[in-house]
Amino acid sequence: MEFGIFDHILAFFILIIFPVLSAQSGKPDKDVIKMLPPKKHLYYTNGLLLIIAAMLVCTAWNIGNRSWVQFGFSKPHFNITVWVSISVIVIVYIADIIMTFVKKDTSKDAFNDLTYVIPVQWNEFKPYIFLALSAGICEEIIYRGFLIHYLIYLGGENASSQVFALLIPAIVFGISHRYQGWWAVIKIFLIAIILGIIYVSSASLLIVILIHVLIDLISGWVGIIYFKTNTISEDEKHSYSDEIINKT
Repeated sequence: MEFGIFDHILAFFILIIFPVLSAQSGKPDKDVIKMLPPKKHLYYTNGLLLIIAAMLVCTAWNIGNRSWVQFGFSKPHFNITVWVSISVIVIVYIADIIMTFVKKDTSKDAFNDLTYVIPVQWNEFKPYIFLALSAGICEEIIYRGFLIHYLIYLGGENASSQVFALLIPAIVFGISHRYQGWWAVIKIFLIAIILGIIYVSSASLLIVILIHVLIDLISGWVGIIYFKTNTISEDEKHSYSDEIINKT
């Protein structure tokens, strides 16, 4: 499998430019947050950007006349590694959700810091679904389907190269979520490693796309439930609801 100049340019942006910009980003201050448009614009804009990025990756793959089956558009192969990896993700994710609700005092500030970007009302969830689907499909195409093959190409067909090809996309993927805080970066990095293992072991993108979409959708649902039950007073909730209505 050969990679050309178009692939190298895409990899440069995915592996270098985007992580640097993400690492430098952080939560905007309150004045900036107040000036932000409704979240649905954020969800639709980010979703469309991910679709464009994934289309560029698929275009590069097609230009190289490479196999789409090898890319991962194929029926998955289930084996013990795949099942164990799926089980680990499910257990870790459920445990993280439980701890979020159990440790209310430590979770509250972290959650409130993200209310500008995560859905906290049901009328925000509908456009969020578009983002969850876009992220689940497109990010797996970019970080697993493209980057893993690209890095194995650079490092050669050996065990150390495969480990390298799993770690680097996971690191970049984690850093791309820097806006959620460094603890979230670590958790997402670990999940991304497991997703990489599932992808390589199953030789398919279908399982990792499904898992990714479900994680994002459930996270949005959990955010709404947490907001309604734990984070702020009823008066603040009504105030926030009025603000959403005014922005809609």
